[in-house]
Amino acid sequence: MDTKKTIQTLERLVAFDTVSSNSNIELIDWSANRLEAAGAKVFVQHADEPGKANLFATIGPQDVPGIMLSGHSDVVPVAGQAWSSDPFTLTERNGSLYARGSADMKGFIACCLDMAPRFASAKLAMPVHIALSYNEETNMRGMRQLAAHLKAAPVRPLACVIGEPTMMQVVVANKGAAIYRARIRGFSVHSSLRDQGVSAVEVGAQIVTHIVALQRRLEGAERHDGFEYPFTSVHAGMMSGGTAHNITARDCEVLFEVRALPGVSAAQVVAQIRQFCERELLPPMRKVSPECSITVEEVLDAPGLDERGNRNLAQAMMPLCNCAQPGRVSFGTEAGMLQEIGVPTVVCGPGAIKVAHQPDEYVEISQLGLCLDFLESLTVGMERGTLGALASSAGAG
Repeated sequence: MDTKKTIQTLERLVAFDTVSSNSNIELIDWSANRLEAAGAKVFVQHADEPGKANLFATIGPQDVPGIMLSGHSDVVPVAGQAWSSDPFTLTERNGSLYARGSADMKGFIACCLDMAPRFASAKLAMPVHIALSYNEETNMRGMRQLAAHLKAAPVRPLACVIGEPTMMQVVVANKGAAIYRARIRGFSVHSSLRDQGVSAVEVGAQIVTHIVALQRRLEGAERHDGFEYPFTSVHAGMMSGGTAHNITARDCEVLFEVRALPGVSAAQVVAQIRQFCERELLPPMRKVSPECSITVEEVLDAPGLDERGNRNLAQAMMPLCNCAQPGRVSFGTEAGMLQEIGVPTVVCGPGAIKVAHQPDEYVEISQLGLCLDFLESLTVGMERGTLGALASSAGAG
């Protein structure tokens, strides 16, 4: 396919300011109209929070499982970043297209939308599904909601390809992505009477120190050499609290993340932090004041993608994009949520993850061409039935 039309589609998609704190409804409605015009049956799933929605479209037979192509519609903020051009205006320079979301991951979405008429004209024995989610960059609530709908549906997708930027190479495993917040309530007194108070900031510092020690222990536990950093990781990214240098801080928050290897539960790691708080920190705090407390709450817990559940699917997809060796990545995706409901999933999309979230994010035009070629090969395989035998046992292995 000619990439010129896809570039025009991408130009329109990046013009929608779908930073996660904003609404994505305009993009969803525009995409729904494009897909309906191509003959798709479109379901728009509105979120509990206003201004947010998922889209799930089906092209082809409605009563048999098909291949799902999935992308998230939201992007990360641009505030505080030094861009060379307007981040919401697609700008071409030296064969690359610059804009927020061009790689992560509106380039893939543009390719899927432009392929919709081709999907519709093909004689498909199984359908193609196109899914767009909301809030992947924050709490992944969109895919949680869509996965629950698909799990309860009479017919759920047979397999899924998520188009996160992988330079069009098939990724079979990614680490989980979990975020937790520790809230500490201390007891405020003048610092000259510090023995009569509890500094929430100092307690927070003890939690961070424990997290650092826990990371060292994790480096002696399970190892997976397929990842750049081959261990489960835990990292304290933010800490805030206190009001003055001469007051024991009443409140403090520590935001930390766990990136667990496939098959490892982030909750198991967090349980060790909770136990440390309960056994070591809270007793002396409450001796000073019963008002003191520590709560550790989940912000997000997205499971990793386990390659043991998608080997046959990977073998079916790799020849379609000239991928010689499947990859493993440390960044989080929505793939594990689909794997949890029995939909084998791989990750494969245009662009490079290294430019995602950065100023002057870009996707190469050549990468869009490779993505369109992949989708065309996928369509031909579904027309000829050569994909069906492998995909029908997509999760085996």
